[in-house]
Amino acid sequence: MIIKASEIKVGTQLAEADGFLFDVVEIVKETEKSITVRLCSDYSSFKNHWTIKPDGTPGGVIKTFRKSTRLYGIA
Repeated sequence: MIIKASEIKVGTQLAEADGFLFDVVEIVKETEKSITVRLCSDYSSFKNHWTIKPDGTPGGVIKTFRKSTRLYGIA
């Protein structure tokens, strides 16, 4: 399903082009025109993408989207 970035909330799943899903685990910052989120996937082979890294620190990728951007996701 296609969603607007303005519809993102914690728990939303966003898909990459190959269908791999990332979970939105945190809204880092939100402005009138953009939203910055932490994306994680505990199924990733990259340990930096895990919710919690092996050393116990928060993992994931920080991404910023314009709120008008259309994304593939599950809200």
